[in-house]
Amino acid sequence: MCSGRNSLHRRELQAQYLRQVPVALRETGSGTLAVLEEALAEKGIRLIDLPVKVRLGGTEALKNFVRVDTCLAFLPRQSVMKELAAGELMEVPIRDLNLVRHFDFVQRKGTENNLPYKEFVQFARRYYSKQE
Repeated sequence: MCSGRNSLHRRELQAQYLRQVPVALRETGSGTLAVLEEALAEKGIRLIDLPVKVRLGGTEALKNFVRVDTCLAFLPRQSVMKELAAGELMEVPIRDLNLVRHFDFVQRKGTENNLPYKEFVQFARRYYSKQE
């Protein structure tokens, strides 16, 4: 993602180009950062290879920063739907970088047939499968 005023959103990038573009990242321990790190490793890129401008603790802080700066940020699409619709943030396609986040569901043994839980899991799987 980048600011709607950043010219990068008009281009499709390749992962190697990320070595040249300032990025804003989440803090160490973030699930979003772990997904990014894994996807970059598949391309032979390490986080230390990126020109990191700032590391922020939290999605809202990262959204607010990238909205007024010229760097790129990696944010879950679900967390920026409003900003995308308003044109405040824009997606920057990175052709050869596949960022996929996996979720696990945990439940107490013996509650497998608990209807609210089953419905929630079904909803979450349907919703997130549409977003990928």
